[in-house]
This record gives sequence, C-alpha cells and structure tokens, in this order.
Amino acid sequence: MKYLFVTLMWNARAEMPGPGDIFAVCCQSYSPNGMTRYGRYTHLDDMSALTQWTKDAVYHNITVLETAKPRKEILNTVAETFPAYDVLVLWSRKEYELFRQAMHDCGHRLCTAKVVLLEELLGAVVRPRKRGRVSFQQVLRTFHVQTTRETFYQPKYRAGFLLELWDRVSQLAAQSEEWTQTELCLNPRTNTVHLPGCSHLGLPGGQPCMPQVLLEGAALCRDCQKKKALYLWEMKRLHAVKFQPHAGALGTPQNYPPAPKLFYREGDPQKLYHDRACLCCKPFREGPDYLQWKPLFGRADAAALGLTACDRCSPLGIRYGQTRTQIESFCSQRGMQCVLRDGEIDVTTSIGGWRIVWKGKDKIWLYHKNTHRSHLTESEDIPGYHSQAIHKKTIMEYLEYIVQHDLYRKNSPLPETGSIPAAKPPEPTHRGHGHHRDAKGAKHFQKHKTNKVKVSSLEELQALARQKMTGEEE
Repeated sequence: MKYLFVTLMWNARAEMPGPGDIFAVCCQSYSPNGMTRYGRYTHLDDMSALTQWTKDAVYHNITVLETAKPRKEILNTVAETFPAYDVLVLWSRKEYELFRQAMHDCGHRLCTAKVVLLEELLGAVVRPRKRGRVSFQQVLRTFHVQTTRETFYQPKYRAGFLLELWDRVSQLAAQSEEWTQTELCLNPRTNTVHLPGCSHLGLPGGQPCMPQVLLEGAALCRDCQKKKALYLWEMKRLHAVKFQPHAGALGTPQNYPPAPKLFYREGDPQKLYHDRACLCCKPFREGPDYLQWKPLFGRADAAALGLTACDRCSPLGIRYGQTRTQIESFCSQRGMQCVLRDGEIDVTTSIGGWRIVWKGKDKIWLYHKNTHRSHLTESEDIPGYHSQAIHKKTIMEYLEYIVQHDLYRKNSPLPETGSIPAAKPPEPTHRGHGHHRDAKGAKHFQKHKTNKVKVSSLEELQALARQKMTGEEE
C-alpha cells in the first residue's frame, strides 16, 4: 500500500483560507519499494497581505516568496511526481479541503478517496489533558518526534514529520491492548467506521473491523467521535511510551539550509547590515516597508556588497552599550578617546593607538598600532597593527591594561630605531628544585642571624655581671 503525506502552509487568516493563500507545499510518499520527497515555496497571490505568522515561518526572508514559482506550476509537479497512491494522509480537515480545492483549480483530481486526518483520529482516541485544539507541533513533541525551528517550517522536511507521527501512532496501536480489543463496525458502502449501535450504520449493521482500518484510510463517524467510549489512550501517558525510529523518518537532519541571520535595507545611504534581533531595524523590517529588507547568509556576503556592521547590534557594540557609562567615565578621567566604529573599538591615547576586535565565540583581541615597531611583521587581519599577547574577557579589562602599558612606556621609552630590549622573564609560578634551595638558604640565614643575636646578648649580659661584681668588691 502506497501512502502520500501532504502538509501545507498558508497565509493564516481568521476566515477560511483559499488556494491563493498557500505559500508552501510539502509532499512525501512512502511504500515498501521506497519513498519520494518534494517540497517548495509558492508565490502568494497577494504579497501585501502577509500575516505575522507567515513572516515568522520564513524567518522574515520575504525574498523566497517573491522569487518562488507560481502555485499552479508547483502543483503540476506534485501531480507528475506522485501520479498514484492508495491513502492520502494529512493533519487536519481544513488542510485537506484546501489541498483538494487547489488541485482542482489546476485541473487535477485526487487519486483516492481514502484519507487519514490525524488531528481528528487522535482527537477521537486520545483523551486530551484539557479542552481545546491541540497543535501539530505539540502532538509531535508528545510522540517524541524530534524537530527544530529550522526544519519544522522547511517545506522539504515538514511532510517527513507527518510520516513519522503516523508511524508512531501505528506502533502505539500495534502494542496497545485497548486498541486491539475495541469493537468497531465498518460500513463498506461509505468506508466509515462506527461504534456498535450507531444510528448511521444502516439496517445491515456493518461489518466488524479492527481500529487499524482507521490508519488505512477509513473515515470515522463524526457522531461517534464525540463519544468518550473511543478514548483509548491518555495524552499524559504517551510521554512514557518508547517508539522505534521509522526507516523513512527524517529525524533531525544536518543538511537543512541555514536561516538568514543578517539583513540590510536596499538604498541605505549608510550601507549597514544588521543582526536579525537588532532593535534599531527590527520594527522597520517587520513593518510596511519589509520588502526593502534583504537577507544575508554571512558576513562575507556583506563584505562583498560593501556593507559595514551596525554598531548597535555588533557583538562588541552590544557589550559596549552595556558598559557605556563606565567606559566613557574611565576614558575621560585618563585623557583617552574610545570610539565604536564598524563593529570595532578604536582607542587613542597620548602615546599611541589601539584597536579592540571581536574574534567570535566570546573572544576579544587587542591590537596595538605600529609606531616604533615598524620592522615587526604586521597582522594579516589588521594592517598597521600587531596583536598583543594578552587576552581579557571585557572591554574595561583591556582599557585598564592599555593604561598600565602606556605608563610603563612613559617610564621606559623605546628608541626610534635599534633593537628592542629583551623583556624581563616572568617569575616562576611552579615550585621547582631551585625554589626549594632558595627557601632552604633563606631559612638557614634567618636561623644563623637569630643565633648571632642570642650570642651577642649573652656576652653583654656577662659583661654587665662582671662590672657589677667589680663595683661591689671596691
């Protein structure tokens, strides 16, 4: 038996969506002979009516919707890729009606009338924790289907999660005694499953069947769905069930396309690029002028376009803003200038220049401008500067080091030309054999000095005694 799993994403609105609201189609077939996966974004009919949910689903990368192929072309490819299937599996009835109408508008008919709607099926056989609709993502977590934010909204992978959910429901049904012992009746004329005694069964009374037919495309009577007699499992107990991974399950793929983290605005005179969470551009990027904002997938792309980092959302800019008052007070008291420019901090003192650079992964490096050390090998990253062999964690720690370095250079200036004096070797911090010898010698010296004081004090005492005895004799 061949299954086709279909999920759609549409521009969510309060009223019933139409085919023109679909912006992503996700399909995956599964059969004993193999599986095929297909998923694409589609061009929306009305790009000016995007909802906040749609923007979040594409990570505010509106370009993928602007450049996407028309919906009809995508659905024609779906019809060619999946020409035949026995059972159609979707999440909700709304999704099924939308898919059927969209295919009908493109001149295609569904290959089968056997449809499995997992939302209705689970709503009938699983007792929820509370009343109300349970979301697709919440059900995936309940059945231990691993997803990430990047893969959950990707058309290429979304149908794979539906396949894995269907397989785990099948596993639960196979190992559940309540499922196998439940008595149901199938109306073969309508392919609908009823509880015994349902008024919609008709005169023949239907054929006895197992609940497994619900996973093979048989519909469930809507009146029987409302009866609590069908509740077989408790939602809160599903977390303890152990499932086997499906052979065609997606799991957590590692090759999904990365979500854009940087953005820039077309026509920006300052030519700045911003982080996704930058507060100085996020309100405008999500506002009416969102179409002017374009995504970037790395700083190399920004450099190729001649863009510079926004000072407010750069890593050093964020840390500079957190301690701005302290930094400005420190620099004004010591006659220093500290300027944040292009995501880097330039520090100017009375002696020389410095630059604090972000190296990624919470690493901040310090560079010193070449003045007397022009013959040294320059840093490849920053021409005219050489790196300092010291690493701190905060900007303030680097500023304190700069002050100490300048004070030392004022007391020990370097010649304009000539060799550089050798640096003083650092004091040993480990306790080696030399340390023990020095400590032992100091101990003997102190003991000898103490004994010498004792001897001299005894001689003085004897001299005083002799003088006293001589005076008494006289």
